[in-house]
Amino acid sequence: MSQKSTIETVDQIINHAKDRGIIHLATEDSKLENNIITVNQQKLVNFGSCSYLGLEFNESLRNGAKDAIDAYGTQFSSSRAYMSPAFYVELEDKLSQIFGSPTIVTATTTLGHQAALPVLINQNDAVILDHQVHSSVQTAANQLKAKKIHVELVRHNRMDLLEKRILELKGQYDKIWYMADGIYSMFGDTVPIDEVYRLLDKYPEFNFYVDDAHAMSCFGENGRGFVLNGRKIHDRMIVATSFAKAFATGGGALIFPNKEVAQRVRNCGGSLITSGPMQPSALGAAIASANIHLSDQITELQEDLQENIRYTNLALKRHGLPNLSEETSPIFFIAVGLPKIGYNLIEKMMKDGHYLNLGIFPAVPIKNTGVRFTITRLHTFEQIEQMVESMAKHFPLVIEEADYSIEQIYKAFRIEQKFTKPVTEKKLDSLNLTIFKSIAEINHTEWNNLLGARGAFDAEYLQILENSFKSNKEKQDNWEFDYIVVRDNSGEIVLATFTTLAILKDDMLMPNYISTEVERRRVADPFYLTSKTLTVGSPMTEGDHLYLNKKNDDWKKAIIMLMNKLEELQNRYDASNIIIRDLNSDDREMDGLMMDNSFFKIGMPDSAFVEEGNWAGEEEFYNSLSTRSKRHFRENIRRFEDDFNISIVNTPTELEIFNYYQLYLNVKQNSLDLNTFELPFKFFKQMVTSENWEFIVLSLKNSDKNEPVGVVFAYKTENLYNGLIVGIDYDKNYEYNVYRQAMYQVIKRGKELKNGIVPLGFSAIIEKKKFGAKIKGSCAYVQAKDNYNMEALNTISTQKDKKLINYGTNDRGVLPV
Repeated sequence: MSQKSTIETVDQIINHAKDRGIIHLATEDSKLENNIITVNQQKLVNFGSCSYLGLEFNESLRNGAKDAIDAYGTQFSSSRAYMSPAFYVELEDKLSQIFGSPTIVTATTTLGHQAALPVLINQNDAVILDHQVHSSVQTAANQLKAKKIHVELVRHNRMDLLEKRILELKGQYDKIWYMADGIYSMFGDTVPIDEVYRLLDKYPEFNFYVDDAHAMSCFGENGRGFVLNGRKIHDRMIVATSFAKAFATGGGALIFPNKEVAQRVRNCGGSLITSGPMQPSALGAAIASANIHLSDQITELQEDLQENIRYTNLALKRHGLPNLSEETSPIFFIAVGLPKIGYNLIEKMMKDGHYLNLGIFPAVPIKNTGVRFTITRLHTFEQIEQMVESMAKHFPLVIEEADYSIEQIYKAFRIEQKFTKPVTEKKLDSLNLTIFKSIAEINHTEWNNLLGARGAFDAEYLQILENSFKSNKEKQDNWEFDYIVVRDNSGEIVLATFTTLAILKDDMLMPNYISTEVERRRVADPFYLTSKTLTVGSPMTEGDHLYLNKKNDDWKKAIIMLMNKLEELQNRYDASNIIIRDLNSDDREMDGLMMDNSFFKIGMPDSAFVEEGNWAGEEEFYNSLSTRSKRHFRENIRRFEDDFNISIVNTPTELEIFNYYQLYLNVKQNSLDLNTFELPFKFFKQMVTSENWEFIVLSLKNSDKNEPVGVVFAYKTENLYNGLIVGIDYDKNYEYNVYRQAMYQVIKRGKELKNGIVPLGFSAIIEKKKFGAKIKGSCAYVQAKDNYNMEALNTISTQKDKKLINYGTNDRGVLPV
């Protein structure tokens, strides 16, 4: 998933939630009292505050802020590299007492990360980010990638995998840095800190950088946090924390094992030199908060908070709500699965007078949507009880309204099943869904009438795919097929499609340079960053694979049935992802429906096609081109056409098929634009069994051997001529423009057969436009069990060890192979 697709998806999700009135809200109070806020003229109990100890209303903090303003005004505008107000000296001294180590104050925690990481991490270091580390740490790590420092991801809290990577990297890099959170901001779980200390003691190359923002003040002696609770800071460890949560003042801090490292970051950290400081009011309040932390009062405040947390946990257990958080955390996460369930539950809770947060993509995987709320010292038992009772009342109702089940929620979160009854599929009386395991079980005429004209997936082609991708030696060459048909009570088909389960490369649509680096790593592990993926359509088809009769009043119900069936198949096959691809990218109604049901939208690569047009013969085709394309045609096509013998082969021998296959492998091994596994030879042998397959073979007239230098594997349907796969002899390509000649011959053949449309597929779009091709955009809807592989791809940067394998440049396969 590209950065552009990610931004578009997040923008769409946020706008959708904003339109529902559950985010981007503002209080309407002229003065806040305790934990009550007013939104849309309604009083709400605030269960969204991260000020866990309620110190924002503490009189000493208020007076500290006022006194500082009286003494220094509203701001002290100077870089800390030049001058700091006196408050800084006093505050950093008190913080060093709290943490028992040298401490530097930063304007925010985010700016602290941006100051520290580029100074701490050297060119020959490696960085391992926990999959769920806070986005502010990941943003700072992007600065390291720009310097070509090795950055990678490890699955959340998997200390076994972390240790494995330490062992693999420690001979290549001077230091290995692990970056994590003390308490994670969504699920409220904690870093396995004892295991981290064990690794620090065991491996001298290992270093630890931790953001303990959500634990500040709530845990440990003097409120020093979760990570340093009962522990001294390790010699190879840096702690970042925040004053914007329980500390209640704004700002942040970095805690170091010694003064030398602290001074180096103070001297060289970019945001400590160029960014503005904390302002007097915040510094005055922070000093007052630090005084509380250095007194016995902090222990009383922590105990009050824990009492509320214990009460909340008991209430949630009593009502059987699926809470994912740890028992001492002030952050709670109630699993709901689908975004639409989360939206509805939040809305109903607000109507009952309770403000809670929605935990949704990109903060969590989209299918792991939940209701996130926080407990503070200011909450009363009565407020907590009323909120939990309200949630317990609405929780089963919103699940039922969504045609979902508690069992499906537990499966989505991979929580141990707590129910003995089987998963039940809710029946929609007006519709009936049937699933078939083979195209042979379906009426071919009916199927072809619905989908056969949309691409190379008529009944005959699908039978060839079924025969080709089963009982193969390599696991990536074995696919599962399912055919789904939804009818109404009159027997009319409302929806029809097919799916394939296959192992796909997660970088299939990523930029070339990323796939190059991933392929380097696949030399040791061929299935690195690959996933079992359930796809509507197949890796060997292109076009709109979803027949949907929108004139039927129940078409949305049919989509819901499809999504429920896809989820069932996903669980049966243990697939990581579901992809519904090649759909209209401008269907806003479908966008909303998909998003509500945990599918996020991504853009597909543009595809090209040539319409039959009114031209007859080469000259008329030439005259139909633009001035620039005419020049391209003269210099690269017409100039070489007489050098080729062009043959249409319908029944090649097995040896000829083998030779064609070698040409296909040339293209596959020289192209990473659509990074897929090599197709098995069995598929190419199966082509010969069908009259709809033919082979455009290009050979050179000046060759005594008459060996093919180019081949197009083409499939014919009633209205399409599909040049699905191309093979090229690259030694001849650069001299004779074999690829361009092959493309032109595909267009000519499509015209000759009067097929109407010649799809030219993905990639090499600029090249295809020179042939007068039109461009079509489309989208896909994706549901992933987690974001790990996607985020791992986004962290990959070019390695400086120069061990990259040279896979060459993309040289333009005709279609997505």
